[in-house]
Amino acid sequence: EATALLARIRNVAGIAARCLEFSVLTTSRTSEALLAEWGEFDLENRVWIVPEKRMKMGEPHTVHLSPHVVGILRGQLGLDTRYVFPSTQKAVDGNSKPMSNMAMLNVLERLGVWQTTTVHGLCRATFSTWDNETGAARPDVIEAALAHSEADKVRRAYNRAAFDQERRALLVAWSNYLAAPIEVALAA
Repeated sequence: EATALLARIRNVAGIAARCLEFSVLTTSRTSEALLAEWGEFDLENRVWIVPEKRMKMGEPHTVHLSPHVVGILRGQLGLDTRYVFPSTQKAVDGNSKPMSNMAMLNVLERLGVWQTTTVHGLCRATFSTWDNETGAARPDVIEAALAHSEADKVRRAYNRAAFDQERRALLVAWSNYLAAPIEVALAA
């Protein structure tokens, strides 16, 4: 169902729909995407470094960007100098501000699926389920892509692997899976 829903999201106009599509393809949390700033991105090297202040675990997180995500970002260029997904309303002082945390949920509501999925579920649980069911990556790589910390304190102290190449390949595979024609996805 994820491929069909993402195809529908791609047909919705507006910044909130692009933010939701971006969030699904990068597996980001709502606040990470809504507060994304242009200075965090290196489009040439296809990476987004989310600063520690916005990460649940308090550590910076590198997100590898698929070509499709880079396309979404290029489409956002020029809308705002600070925020990638800016609100259409300005702050009281006249500066730009990010969209509300309800913006992506409103897209799901417009599509009539807000009672069957959440932004978090669509962006993160769907990704994890697909990865684990298909064997797209090793569990450590999946958890690193989701910016989850290792539960085992000893393992966390010794294992500092970033799995960059595997995470990049995984997010490209995820993006390609979601871009596949719906008929192919349903047959799989």
